Amino acid sequence: MATNKNVIILVPNGHRQNVGVTPNTTILQILEEVCQKYGYNIDDYDLKHYNRVLDPNAILRFTGLANNAQLEMIPCTKARSISIVTIGIQLENGERLMTEVTPNTTLAEVLQNANFNEDLEKIILIYMHQALKSTTLKSLGLINGKAVLRLIKKKLQTIDNVNIVVATDTNKILDSAISKKKIQKSGELEICSQDKEKRIMTEKKKETNIVPSISTNISTKSQILVQPCKKHETDDLNNIEFLGERNALVFNQAAIQGTFRDELPDDFYDLTVDDAKILLRDVKRYRKELEEAPLLTNVQRQSNKEKRISDQLNKYHCTIIRIQFPDQFVLQGLFQPMETVQAIKDFIKCYLNDVNSDFIIFTTPPKHILNSNARLIDENLVPCAIVHYSGSSALKLDVKQKFTDPKKVELQVANIRKLMINQEMTSKDENVNNDTSELNTQTSNESLNERKSKIPKWLNPSFK
Repeated sequence: MATNKNVIILVPNGHRQNVGVTPNTTILQILEEVCQKYGYNIDDYDLKHYNRVLDPNAILRFTGLANNAQLEMIPCTKARSISIVTIGIQLENGERLMTEVTPNTTLAEVLQNANFNEDLEKIILIYMHQALKSTTLKSLGLINGKAVLRLIKKKLQTIDNVNIVVATDTNKILDSAISKKKIQKSGELEICSQDKEKRIMTEKKKETNIVPSISTNISTKSQILVQPCKKHETDDLNNIEFLGERNALVFNQAAIQGTFRDELPDDFYDLTVDDAKILLRDVKRYRKELEEAPLLTNVQRQSNKEKRISDQLNKYHCTIIRIQFPDQFVLQGLFQPMETVQAIKDFIKCYLNDVNSDFIIFTTPPKHILNSNARLIDENLVPCAIVHYSGSSALKLDVKQKFTDPKKVELQVANIRKLMINQEMTSKDENVNNDTSELNTQTSNESLNERKSKIPKWLNPSFK
């Protein structure tokens, strides 16, 4: 879908109005723009695409409208009235503040109605992955129904740093543009004195003499900066205190800071002709494989399953299991792929307040209660999995007090994965060496046999 599109609105007075839209534009915004221009009441009209009346709350991204689509303004069968909108504000700790407001209410008033008494300058509200500052619910297409707004607190220091970085980048761009203009102007001047040329040559020689010393200093500084980072990571790994067996760790999921990823532009999702050809080729290949695939018996399916399991066992020597509790505490441990789910339950019991309490563990989505007698590899818990806990007992207080920093936990997991990858690479190298040695022995035996076959019978030493 393109970033900038147009839709053509057929107005009741016979005019055609082109409206520029984006993928995040709502149908209500399009209707409001046309009604303001021609003096119609927005509550008395709807937009119709062929035989389908469009929902005014819908976003253009999810309507399936093509570029330059023709929409017709038709009178509403029922007059659109302003109704109450239920808003849920999701806090960073998972709690939700519910409030009921009208569509003309601003976001600042929504926070005030929800009894949110903190500084609004440090608050960001997010709806449909868009940061909002000061706008009404009606402009978002929220006329009725329910919606959830996510609330995030931003530090002022980070905002100031971003502004400083943006300012420095713009200054660099302006400086480069000014320098280019100066170069162009200097290129137009053809008359230059010989004295200036001599001075320029001498300055260039000085610069060439200075450059290597600067580069060596920069390289040494970069090496000095890299070494403390590695030492810091090793220190963090050494400072991790495990709670008991299986490298048990506890951390709070609420303390994990979300990583802000760079959102890809809408141009990235544009489907070109080459992309369509590749997709069609893959679909044809997959269909051909399904049509030409032979029918498998139960024995063959079982052998394929056993082969897949054996490949996973050779690749992953341990699995990382994280048990997530309702209070956002997470218990992590290492298990063998051939162990049963009962081993996870026994591991959880060691850290509960009531050891004899009944509980279940399950994976989601969809919700699947794990069988205690099943192996971890049969339950698709290899090489890592998140398991949810449901029971009456909670973790011990002393265990919660010994929680580990989530960053250290991620470093420990990354270290385990590196060890697993190294073991896999060494095993592959050993297999390759064994295969090459076998090939060498086979080729040597074949060469000896060929030499013996080429010897004439009358030269055979047995006849001498």
